[in-house]
Amino acid sequence: MIWRRILDPLHQLLAPPVATCLTCGRMTNRSTQIHGICRDCYNEIPWIRQPRCRTCGRHIGCPDCTRTGGHERFFICNRSAVAYSPVMREWLGQYKYRGNERYSELLIMMLGQAFDRMRNEHRHTDSQWTIDVITCVPVSSIRLQERGFNQAEVLAIGVAGLSQIPFRRLIIRERHTDKQSLKNRSDRIRDMMNTFEGDPDIINSIRNILESRHRSRVNSPLRILVIDDIYTTGSTINSCARVLWGAGEVIGHLLEIYSLTWARS
Repeated sequence: MIWRRILDPLHQLLAPPVATCLTCGRMTNRSTQIHGICRDCYNEIPWIRQPRCRTCGRHIGCPDCTRTGGHERFFICNRSAVAYSPVMREWLGQYKYRGNERYSELLIMMLGQAFDRMRNEHRHTDSQWTIDVITCVPVSSIRLQERGFNQAEVLAIGVAGLSQIPFRRLIIRERHTDKQSLKNRSDRIRDMMNTFEGDPDIINSIRNILESRHRSRVNSPLRILVIDDIYTTGSTINSCARVLWGAGEVIGHLLEIYSLTWARS
């Protein structure tokens, strides 16, 4: 009996850790690259590791970025962690609409991996490439009241923490819009025009970021990363990028706007 009291705790320490998978609820002791989910669920993630479209980061043929006569694009490119599959739709729904806060850590870790790939991609051609500041797509006060949080801001703050890059609120939403998922491409683009504006302190914020940079980078473009949950037509990101680009013109310094989204539809 005395030996059992000694050995049982040792067996528990030496046994592989058993946890409940966040997404399927099954017990698992098989670790993955992302903490909190089992290997079966991890294997269902439709990662976009090699985007087919170099502009929007889409994993399949992209008619949007090859259209002629479209609206001017104010951002350099978008990269997304995953394709928006039915499984990913359920994960986002758990986080965004059902308020399951445990999913925020999962999505942030996935975005962190996507950002690492994005950074490595750009450093192949420019070894000094770096992001100076991270911001997010804002939500309207109505949407914020409905959900209780801005899902894009939570993701952006999480990625900023992982990458040790400052986060700033640089954009505000001037007016409320209906859910974009219910609209076609042309309606989305039309609806997003003039939806956003710069935060009242945006000019000072950008100037402070410029002043804090190393002297070797004084004349290089200020690179801003805009984070959102889903990229569909790019109209939301482009509208935000237009606001940031305009602030750069006021200051007289070149801004490069990049986008990182959790999913690409």
